[in-house]
Amino acid sequence: MQRLVAEFCTCVAEDGLLAPIFASMGTPLLGHVEAVTDFWCRKLLGELLPSRDLLEVHQQVHAAHPINPCHFAHWLALWQDSVDAAFAGPAADRAKALALNIAHSMGSRLPCPGC
Repeated sequence: MQRLVAEFCTCVAEDGLLAPIFASMGTPLLGHVEAVTDFWCRKLLGELLPSRDLLEVHQQVHAAHPINPCHFAHWLALWQDSVDAAFAGPAADRAKALALNIAHSMGSRLPCPGC
């Protein structure tokens, strides 16, 4: 799981649309690989690890750099590409389905001025 998350975070950190969002937070995205890995291990593997409120984290990011539906769609595409590049089968399908649900949920909970 850590390899997948690290590769995905590298893609995001180098992405023209998404990298500025994380840069606006003042913390390198690659520094969050462990927390993001823990999240996916909890959700996909059922591991009992400490967690933060996903909505709260995204609200903080959104306050610093508004996130719109295009950002979520692009994040989702990068995640799906990262999963497909490394994995296939039921677990990969669950990872992509969960990401789709997260993108929709976060997108509907964060106000999008002008959308």
